[in-house]
Amino acid sequence: MKTIIFKISTVLGIIVLLTVMFVSSSCNKDKTCHGKVTVVDTVGNPVSSASVKLSAPSVNGDVVYDGITDGSGQASFDVKLPAIFDVVAKKATYPGMAGVGVIRLDEPGKDAEVTVKIQ
Repeated sequence: MKTIIFKISTVLGIIVLLTVMFVSSSCNKDKTCHGKVTVVDTVGNPVSSASVKLSAPSVNGDVVYDGITDGSGQASFDVKLPAIFDVVAKKATYPGMAGVGVIRLDEPGKDAEVTVKIQ
């Protein structure tokens, strides 16, 4: 009788341990969406120091992220909530011009990229 109870408790213990391991490992997944916007001019040269704005409609108003491109014309964004964002890039030395596009940041843990041309 004791061996049957011991075997049952051992099996239940293993099941509980495996369940805890499975649940805790799924909680540690990266839920952030990573996006990179590259801004180029009309001939394809990277545009540094351009302002980049991501915006997406939400129930509580637009969700907006702002960034500035680096020397290679890229701005990176880490977004907590998945969404599809409109992209607008501008630079003061290109008056009246803007680059527009769309970036899908809707898969947590994945990277997305878009290139926009200021014209």
